[in-house]
Amino acid sequence: MPTYTVNDEQVQMASFTGYRIIGVNAYTESPTWAMRLAEYLANEETQLLRFETVGQCPANLSVANSDKVKASPAVSATAEQAPYSYIQHVADPFWDASSEFGTIIANGNPDAINLQDLLDKMVGKIILPVKTN
Repeated sequence: MPTYTVNDEQVQMASFTGYRIIGVNAYTESPTWAMRLAEYLANEETQLLRFETVGQCPANLSVANSDKVKASPAVSATAEQAPYSYIQHVADPFWDASSEFGTIIANGNPDAINLQDLLDKMVGKIILPVKTN
């Protein structure tokens, strides 16, 4: 990611990084089918297919370490950016509020809402637990 200048100081842009988890609800009425679906989505063949068809970085380590995946500019860029990224600890309220804000901005703010009011509304909808380490 590029850097930008703040108060005459170069600041490294950052991104979120995360993980992909495929879970099975313990209370499902169809645990066998749910497990089969999770195993199917996580297997090498399906992970490679998803990479080839939609460019999704595979979570399966065997597929992720293949020459085909490593040759992808998107995967390479993601790997190079990893040292400057933060592990994603955000929940749906963040994505929902950010999506709403982004859609309004992308549409040119058709109702001409004050930008600060839009930002305040977005922040007000984001409920994140404070993490202390």
